[in-house]
Amino acid sequence: MTNATMTPSLTPAMMPARHLGAVAIFQWPSVWAMVCVLLAVDFVWASHVRLTVGGEIPAGVIGALLALSAVYRRRSRAIADMAAATAAWGALMSTGVVLSYLAASCALPLQDVTMERLDRAVGFDWLAWRDAMPSWATLSWLLPIAYHSLQPQAALSIIYFAVSGRTGRIGELLLLAGVTLAVTVLFSAIWPALGPFAAHGGGDTAYLRDVLALRAGGPPHFDLLAMQGIVTMPSYHTVMAVLFTYAFRSTGLIGYAIAALNMIMLLSIPPIGGHYLVDMLAGGALALAAIAVQRAQRHVVSQVSFGLRRERLVGKVLDSWKAGIGYPLP
Repeated sequence: MTNATMTPSLTPAMMPARHLGAVAIFQWPSVWAMVCVLLAVDFVWASHVRLTVGGEIPAGVIGALLALSAVYRRRSRAIADMAAATAAWGALMSTGVVLSYLAASCALPLQDVTMERLDRAVGFDWLAWRDAMPSWATLSWLLPIAYHSLQPQAALSIIYFAVSGRTGRIGELLLLAGVTLAVTVLFSAIWPALGPFAAHGGGDTAYLRDVLALRAGGPPHFDLLAMQGIVTMPSYHTVMAVLFTYAFRSTGLIGYAIAALNMIMLLSIPPIGGHYLVDMLAGGALALAAIAVQRAQRHVVSQVSFGLRRERLVGKVLDSWKAGIGYPLP
């Protein structure tokens, strides 16, 4: 994937006006291809397990945003990019949350006992951490705010990068979020857990109702707008904390503010989100691995592109030299 801030010639926002029609809606083809794949998997899997999902509003909103993007493509590129990115984000998260519910229906053996043992092995006491957080007056109100900042951060990233013309950062963030979401859900199907709230309480346990219903094997029905995060391992909150911090790299004060916010979010994930520490370690490792793969892929593409440009340049020089000395050209 190209970095729009480094190679503006490859950025859709920098394309001549006559080329804008082709990218008006599918500005990030890899992201929309992923949405289509996830949607197909959701449909086939849900049909197989007889899970039904209601909620036409998200689909209607996504369609309206895509239409708005097309309408404003030539009037205001920033508005068009914000609408398209919001639609892509909504589509990714909607298909991803449905997939997470389908993964829970696999009902493989729960791994909570193993998770607690792993936490103790690395010296982490979840109960002590949960009980210590409220004793800090500032953290007692700051941690919930930080934990629930994922959607505001997503909105800020879309607005900031669209207005500043860094649409490559939006595409990069969307693709990384989608890939890591798919891997997170896959791992949660193989290694399911209910989380420490199930055993120790002390938090929002509403998600347990959905998880237990899915594991019971009945043909449940869910409203898409009411579906929530039910994945314990790995922690997708941790994944997104890393990805948002990475997305705002080299952006000055706003980047430092986002990094600080996400550091506080990491502190909130065990007591507010009900995650084991090993959930967070796995989520952080997944995010860093995805970034490393993305950067390596971009480096390879850059090297190939440079090689092709150099080959064309050398060819032109040789042709000029042959023409200059009267060498017969092929």
